[in-house]
Amino acid sequence: MLLSAALSLWGPDAPGDELLMRDGSHLVGEILKREDDTLEFQTSFAGVIRIRWDQVVELQADKPLVLMLDDETRIPAQHIRNDGDELIVEGASGRPPQTLGQSSVAFINPDPWRTGDGYKLSGIVNLALKKERGNTDKDEIDVDGDLTWRFRRDRLKLVGELERDRSNNRKTKGKWKLNNSYDHFFTRRWFVGAVLGFEHDQFADLDLRTRAGPKIGYQWFEGKTMNLSTALGPIYVNEDFNNQSDKDFLSAGWAIDLDRYLFQEFVQIYHRQTGLWDIEGGQGVVWNTWTGLRFPLLLGFVTSTELQTEYDGGAAQDADELDTTYRLKLGYRW
Repeated sequence: MLLSAALSLWGPDAPGDELLMRDGSHLVGEILKREDDTLEFQTSFAGVIRIRWDQVVELQADKPLVLMLDDETRIPAQHIRNDGDELIVEGASGRPPQTLGQSSVAFINPDPWRTGDGYKLSGIVNLALKKERGNTDKDEIDVDGDLTWRFRRDRLKLVGELERDRSNNRKTKGKWKLNNSYDHFFTRRWFVGAVLGFEHDQFADLDLRTRAGPKIGYQWFEGKTMNLSTALGPIYVNEDFNNQSDKDFLSAGWAIDLDRYLFQEFVQIYHRQTGLWDIEGGQGVVWNTWTGLRFPLLLGFVTSTELQTEYDGGAAQDADELDTTYRLKLGYRW
């Protein structure tokens, strides 16, 4: 009787999707998606729960699931058995099961933008303020943010920042950056594209630095838990100064963009770097890095602690080559 009851729970008449785990747990609800080796499962008693994929034994769906393979092929499935290095997949009734390599399955129920249905819009805006009154009157404001449109084959990203400091009613810092990039993915991981960036730093005598050029890159990881991309390309640079002679040169450019959640999304570590190496030999190296820890709060708000390092091997006379800034920021993310 107990065996019959257990089998009936796993049978086709049970309401909703069903999940069987390695510890024997059996859950009924809705299979949302699998991404980054994590299964999201909607329950009536605990909302959305996230389960490590290696702890899942079987999935039984009321409506067909969509499996996206690493080559972007899509396969319908209603029953999936997780058998170590392989997945045994059954589609509509009467069709023979199909065995797939574990590493060949990229997603279960991928987000619509991954299949070409719409796009994903994401971004963040951060603000850091400091106001000091007493022996020294000091005001500091830092604003930065990024905005990303992601389509199946295309990605457009805008990144900007602004710094304004005053001390004893005298301006001590005035700088801004705006970096734009476009990527076209000709496979799920390889992309080509172009960059266009602008930079101004009043107290480094830099009126405007413009950089533009093509690039090729590789998307190592892309998902909620971890993102990592690298890119290289020839970049033309033009620098207009207020006092010294203007410059232009051809450089080898690079970019690194990394973020990763740790401790079950308690904190996110991030590192972003852009660099230019003057291949004509006169300018040296110019690079910027942003490294920090981001802590999610509530309702999309986040707080971050960040170290920004800027190096300019061809800085104007009387300007420092290295500039380091520490920040504590409050932001909103979507």
